[in-house]
Amino acid sequence: MDPSDERQGAGYWYPPSGGGATHQPATGVDVLNALRAYRTVESGLRRELSQRLGINETDLGALRYLLGVWQEDEGASPKELALALGISSASTTLVIDRLEKAGFIRRRRHPVDRRAVILEPGDRATEDFRSAFDIEKRGVLAAADGLTGEETETVTRFLRNMERAIADAVQQPGHTSGS
Repeated sequence: MDPSDERQGAGYWYPPSGGGATHQPATGVDVLNALRAYRTVESGLRRELSQRLGINETDLGALRYLLGVWQEDEGASPKELALALGISSASTTLVIDRLEKAGFIRRRRHPVDRRAVILEPGDRATEDFRSAFDIEKRGVLAAADGLTGEETETVTRFLRNMERAIADAVQQPGHTSGS
Protein backbone atom coordinates (compact mmCIF):
# COMPACT_ATOMS: atom_id res chain seq x y z
CA MET A 1 0.00 0.00 0.00
CA ASP A 2 1.29 3.42 -0.95
CA PRO A 3 1.97 5.66 2.12
CA SER A 4 -0.43 8.30 0.79
CA ASP A 5 -3.16 5.61 0.63
CA GLU A 6 -2.53 4.80 4.29
CA ARG A 7 -2.79 8.46 5.22
CA GLN A 8 -6.02 8.93 3.28
CA GLY A 9 -7.54 5.69 4.59
CA ALA A 10 -6.76 6.70 8.15
CA GLY A 11 -8.37 10.09 7.55
CA TYR A 12 -11.70 8.47 6.85
CA TRP A 13 -11.76 6.75 10.23
CA TYR A 14 -10.01 9.45 12.24
CA PRO A 15 -10.40 13.22 12.17
CA PRO A 16 -7.78 14.84 9.94
CA SER A 17 -4.92 16.35 11.90
CA GLY A 18 -4.46 20.10 11.93
CA GLY A 19 -8.16 20.94 11.98
CA GLY A 20 -8.11 22.14 8.38
CA ALA A 21 -5.40 24.74 9.06
CA THR A 22 -3.54 23.80 5.88
CA HIS A 23 -4.72 25.20 2.58
CA GLN A 24 -4.38 21.95 0.67
CA PRO A 25 -7.05 20.90 -1.80
CA ALA A 26 -9.80 18.70 -0.40
CA THR A 27 -9.32 14.97 -0.86
CA GLY A 28 -11.71 12.08 -1.30
CA VAL A 29 -11.31 11.40 2.42
CA ASP A 30 -12.47 14.95 3.15
CA VAL A 31 -15.58 14.29 1.06
CA LEU A 32 -16.26 11.04 2.95
CA ASN A 33 -15.76 12.82 6.28
CA ALA A 34 -18.20 15.54 5.20
CA LEU A 35 -20.70 12.88 4.13
CA ARG A 36 -20.29 11.10 7.46
CA ALA A 37 -20.81 14.41 9.32
CA TYR A 38 -23.97 15.07 7.31
CA ARG A 39 -25.30 11.58 8.05
CA THR A 40 -24.62 12.11 11.77
CA VAL A 41 -26.55 15.38 11.81
CA GLU A 42 -29.39 13.91 9.73
CA SER A 43 -29.59 10.92 12.07
CA GLY A 44 -29.89 13.33 15.00
CA LEU A 45 -32.70 15.15 13.21
CA ARG A 46 -34.54 11.85 12.67
CA ARG A 47 -34.19 11.04 16.37
CA GLU A 48 -35.51 14.50 17.30
CA LEU A 49 -38.46 14.17 14.90
CA SER A 50 -39.23 10.71 16.26
CA GLN A 51 -39.28 12.07 19.79
CA ARG A 52 -41.36 15.10 18.83
CA LEU A 53 -43.91 12.92 17.04
CA GLY A 54 -43.86 10.24 19.74
CA ILE A 55 -42.90 7.40 17.39
CA ASN A 56 -39.77 5.31 16.84
CA GLU A 57 -37.38 5.66 13.91
CA THR A 58 -38.80 2.67 12.02
CA ASP A 59 -42.24 4.26 12.20
CA LEU A 60 -40.74 7.55 11.04
CA GLY A 61 -39.17 5.76 8.05
CA ALA A 62 -42.56 4.23 7.27
CA LEU A 63 -44.18 7.67 7.35
CA ARG A 64 -41.50 9.10 5.07
CA TYR A 65 -42.11 6.33 2.56
CA LEU A 66 -45.89 6.67 2.77
CA LEU A 67 -45.76 10.45 2.45
CA GLY A 68 -43.84 10.04 -0.81
CA VAL A 69 -46.42 7.57 -2.09
CA TRP A 70 -49.30 9.79 -1.04
CA GLN A 71 -47.75 12.83 -2.74
CA GLU A 72 -47.99 10.85 -5.98
CA ASP A 73 -51.70 10.28 -5.24
CA GLU A 74 -51.08 6.57 -4.82
CA GLY A 75 -51.96 4.15 -2.10
CA ALA A 76 -49.56 1.73 -0.50
CA SER A 77 -50.16 -1.81 0.63
CA PRO A 78 -48.63 -3.29 3.77
CA LYS A 79 -46.51 -5.55 1.50
CA GLU A 80 -45.10 -2.52 -0.36
CA LEU A 81 -44.32 -0.86 2.97
CA ALA A 82 -42.55 -4.00 4.19
CA LEU A 83 -40.42 -4.10 1.05
CA ALA A 84 -39.58 -0.40 1.32
CA LEU A 85 -38.51 -0.77 4.97
CA GLY A 86 -36.84 -4.15 4.53
CA ILE A 87 -38.76 -5.69 7.42
CA SER A 88 -40.95 -8.77 7.86
CA SER A 89 -44.70 -8.74 7.37
CA ALA A 90 -45.15 -9.32 11.12
CA SER A 91 -43.00 -6.28 11.92
CA THR A 92 -44.86 -4.27 9.30
CA THR A 93 -48.17 -5.12 10.98
CA LEU A 94 -46.79 -3.79 14.27
CA VAL A 95 -45.63 -0.57 12.57
CA ILE A 96 -49.02 -0.11 10.93
CA ASP A 97 -50.83 -0.79 14.21
CA ARG A 98 -48.73 1.83 16.05
CA LEU A 99 -49.13 4.45 13.32
CA GLU A 100 -52.86 3.85 13.08
CA LYS A 101 -53.29 4.10 16.85
CA ALA A 102 -51.33 7.39 16.82
CA GLY A 103 -53.55 8.78 14.03
CA PHE A 104 -50.88 8.95 11.32
CA ILE A 105 -52.48 6.39 8.99
CA ARG A 106 -55.76 4.64 8.29
CA ARG A 107 -56.41 1.27 6.76
CA ARG A 108 -59.08 0.92 4.10
CA ARG A 109 -60.18 -1.92 1.90
CA HIS A 110 -58.88 -1.95 -1.65
CA PRO A 111 -61.72 -0.78 -3.95
CA VAL A 112 -61.33 -3.78 -6.30
CA ASP A 113 -59.82 -6.56 -4.19
CA ARG A 114 -61.78 -6.42 -0.93
CA ARG A 115 -59.28 -8.79 0.73
CA ALA A 116 -56.45 -6.26 0.27
CA VAL A 117 -55.72 -3.27 2.48
CA ILE A 118 -54.56 0.17 1.38
CA LEU A 119 -52.79 2.56 3.77
CA GLU A 120 -53.90 6.17 3.59
CA PRO A 121 -52.98 9.27 5.60
CA GLY A 122 -54.61 9.86 8.96
CA ASP A 123 -55.33 13.27 10.45
CA ARG A 124 -51.93 13.61 12.11
CA ALA A 125 -50.08 12.69 8.92
CA THR A 126 -51.23 15.81 7.19
CA GLU A 127 -50.69 18.11 10.17
CA ASP A 128 -47.96 17.05 12.60
CA PHE A 129 -45.82 15.02 10.25
CA ARG A 130 -45.70 17.46 7.38
CA SER A 131 -44.97 20.43 9.65
CA ALA A 132 -42.19 18.49 11.37
CA PHE A 133 -40.54 17.63 8.05
CA ASP A 134 -40.98 21.14 6.67
CA ILE A 135 -38.00 22.28 8.75
CA GLU A 136 -35.73 19.70 7.18
CA LYS A 137 -37.17 20.14 3.69
CA ARG A 138 -36.63 23.91 3.61
CA GLY A 139 -33.00 23.77 4.74
CA VAL A 140 -31.96 20.83 2.59
CA LEU A 141 -33.68 22.20 -0.49
CA ALA A 142 -32.02 25.59 0.00
CA ALA A 143 -28.60 23.92 0.23
CA ALA A 144 -29.25 21.92 -2.95
CA ASP A 145 -30.63 24.95 -4.79
CA GLY A 146 -27.41 26.84 -3.97
CA LEU A 147 -25.38 24.52 -6.20
CA THR A 148 -24.39 25.45 -9.72
CA GLY A 149 -25.45 23.15 -12.56
CA GLU A 150 -21.97 21.64 -12.73
CA GLU A 151 -21.86 21.11 -8.95
CA THR A 152 -25.28 19.48 -9.06
CA GLU A 153 -24.12 17.04 -11.73
CA THR A 154 -20.92 16.25 -9.83
CA VAL A 155 -22.64 15.70 -6.48
CA THR A 156 -25.41 13.62 -8.07
CA ARG A 157 -22.89 11.46 -9.93
CA PHE A 158 -20.85 10.98 -6.74
CA LEU A 159 -23.88 9.99 -4.67
CA ARG A 160 -25.11 7.56 -7.36
CA ASN A 161 -21.62 6.01 -7.49
CA MET A 162 -21.61 5.69 -3.68
CA GLU A 163 -25.06 4.09 -3.83
CA ARG A 164 -23.84 1.54 -6.39
CA ALA A 165 -20.64 0.86 -4.42
CA ILE A 166 -22.58 0.15 -1.23
CA ALA A 167 -25.18 -1.97 -3.07
CA ASP A 168 -22.40 -3.96 -4.75
CA ALA A 169 -20.60 -4.47 -1.43
CA VAL A 170 -23.79 -5.69 0.24
CA GLN A 171 -24.42 -8.17 -2.57
CA GLN A 172 -20.93 -9.71 -2.38
CA PRO A 173 -21.00 -13.36 -1.27
CA GLY A 174 -18.88 -12.84 1.87
CA HIS A 175 -21.02 -9.99 3.21
CA THR A 176 -22.94 -10.58 6.41
CA SER A 177 -25.26 -8.00 7.92
CA GLY A 178 -23.92 -6.47 11.11
CA SER A 179 -20.28 -6.80 10.11
